Amino acid sequence: MDRSNLTGRATEISEAVRSLAGNLSSQGIPEPSFEHGLPAVLQTDAADSNALSARMRLLGLLDELRDLLTDPALLGSPELRNPSLSILALIRLKIFERFPSGGTTIKDLAQLVNRNENIVRRLMSHAATYHVFFQEKPDFFIHTAGSRILTENEGMRSWMLVGLGETMPGALKIAEAVSQHNDSEEPQHSQQGWSIQNGTDLPVFQALANMPERAKVFATAMSWHAQLPGYSPQYLVDHFPFGSGDITVVDIGGGMGHIARALAEFCPTVQCIIQDRPEVISQAEKLEALPVNLQDRIRFQAHDFFQSQPVHGADVYLLRHVLHDWSNKYARKILQALIPALKPGAKVILNDRIIPSYGEGNYMKEREARDYDMYMLGLQNAQERTPDDWKSLFKDTDLRFKVVKISQPSQSYLSIMEVIWEG
Repeated sequence: MDRSNLTGRATEISEAVRSLAGNLSSQGIPEPSFEHGLPAVLQTDAADSNALSARMRLLGLLDELRDLLTDPALLGSPELRNPSLSILALIRLKIFERFPSGGTTIKDLAQLVNRNENIVRRLMSHAATYHVFFQEKPDFFIHTAGSRILTENEGMRSWMLVGLGETMPGALKIAEAVSQHNDSEEPQHSQQGWSIQNGTDLPVFQALANMPERAKVFATAMSWHAQLPGYSPQYLVDHFPFGSGDITVVDIGGGMGHIARALAEFCPTVQCIIQDRPEVISQAEKLEALPVNLQDRIRFQAHDFFQSQPVHGADVYLLRHVLHDWSNKYARKILQALIPALKPGAKVILNDRIIPSYGEGNYMKEREARDYDMYMLGLQNAQERTPDDWKSLFKDTDLRFKVVKISQPSQSYLSIMEVIWEG
């Protein structure tokens, strides 16, 4: 069987399906179906049944196919598979960074990183079972696409550290957190398993301010994640409801300003004000200077978005990937802080994840979105929201907010919600 192409793999999968179905039929075991409750148990004690081995073979083939069809940059993301603790250890031990591009023996690798040879062998062998983190040969390991990215890309390594070292451990504490403060919407209480995991009463962003090394990793991970193709500023630019004439856009929580730059480059009549915490603005201003054609149209401003908005009368207030970090209580506070500055007809634009209601979209996309919802619950007592959740949030904040349009660029992870202030 030629496994070097998708057609060959599909043929092999088809044959494995027929084999499994035939074995089940011969034993009088119904085929598994979600239409009638839980799938039937596929194991059987019959001596002449190959159902179990056929099942395991089919699952392996499907797992390999899934890895082949997944972007290498996303192969290790916790939301795509059960997290591999060996990957976390290999990152923390700096083994990815030092792994030779042409491959190496375990003995040489252990000497290179000054670690116990047996431990390195066990970690590497476990990582190799994930298909995408190294390929194991007799006493020799070579790169796969996923491991090469982790070796070469600090942002990807940081993303894995945050996912496996921060988000997942916090998520595992959700049940314990809920049992302590069932009704709390405070970021440091209730569902925020991260606080319990780390033994702190502070919300994650405050706590990280006192952990400079972890804060740096977190910031690097978020910056890398924001540059993934599905988060490209181009989706927002192409679908942005600007209006006409000179437009002032306030980019709230705009970080280093990559969104504002994209908007200003796209539309020569746009003026952008980037707002964020003082330490973020200070860092952004130290980066490379703005292009000459943008210097008079982009400026930075330190601002706490829980305080009254200082820029009055702007045409657009942009919140990109901000409100999902907060529970409804604090999301309402962020929106309420805008109200004194809003002129009638001003637009509040959300560029955020909108999760589908049950059964409304592809189940894999819904599962991924609801995985993120659990991560936000465990990390910050925050949440991802359905369209109805978002509409209720604005309605509960002030009836003068009117949601007029929700769009989802076809390849973007984030939707665009246009809200008009009718006050």
